[in-house]
Amino acid sequence: MNTLRAALIALAIFGHLSAAAARDGDADPEVLIKRGLDLRRAGRSTDALALFRRAYEVAPSPRTLGQMGLVESSLQLWSDADTHLAAALATPADAWVHTNRQFLAQAMDRANEHIGELMIMGPPGTKVALGGKAIGALPISAPVRLVEGDVAVSATSDGHKPYAIDISIKGGARAAISIVLEPVDLAPRDPEAQPFVSVDRPDKSSKTRLEAGAALALTGIAGLSLGLAWIALDGRSVCDSCVNVYDTRSRGIVVAGSGAVLALAGGALLFSVFHHTGTANPTVGLAGRSLRFETRF
Repeated sequence: MNTLRAALIALAIFGHLSAAAARDGDADPEVLIKRGLDLRRAGRSTDALALFRRAYEVAPSPRTLGQMGLVESSLQLWSDADTHLAAALATPADAWVHTNRQFLAQAMDRANEHIGELMIMGPPGTKVALGGKAIGALPISAPVRLVEGDVAVSATSDGHKPYAIDISIKGGARAAISIVLEPVDLAPRDPEAQPFVSVDRPDKSSKTRLEAGAALALTGIAGLSLGLAWIALDGRSVCDSCVNVYDTRSRGIVVAGSGAVLALAGGALLFSVFHHTGTANPTVGLAGRSLRFETRF
């Protein structure tokens, strides 16, 4: 019994020491990096990246940044690789970076083939988001580095309508966009205001008097002209060798007189119509996005 009890206690102590050693190993960046390198050699790059990231959380250094960038490049995580490799290469005095600079630069070149730049311009204070992720407010002096492909650009600003557009990013190239915001129309709108062209037409009775007056006037003028012509012919020979002459004076006076009366009657009717409706007075106005045209006939 005593022997079994001692064995159980020894096993518990061993398990506790093993767990403690494992925890110590998880907190040691050198151990994590070594394990990550072993996993890379075994073709388990995703698992290796998790250990390199853990090592960077425990003890950030150019070395862990470089290891992360190298793995991310092999996994085609171009945006992360670009960020981490650039940060590692920005510390050339680090011994590990100096030794592995050639490998880091080659991986950086591969990432750059899939990274493009976007220059964003627009009104100061405009809030910009790329792919739904806010990146800050304008002005943004440096171009934004993005993975090749389409990206949704959106922008907002107080007093303006939201802005949105899709931009195609090409690896190794730079694109530019100038954001133009449309103000929000805060002026109250008249719900009854409608774009229209309005024409006031004479009423039915005015139209009838207008037609009758015109007919009488034309008939009267025609009769007056005919009567005057007959008066002018009165007493003239019918032909050069004839002794007979025209006797049209009396008829001409009657026709001319009747024509004059009809013309005066038609003129009176026309005057009454135009005096009632008034003269044409067209007006044109522009209100908002509508054109207003009015006139009277």
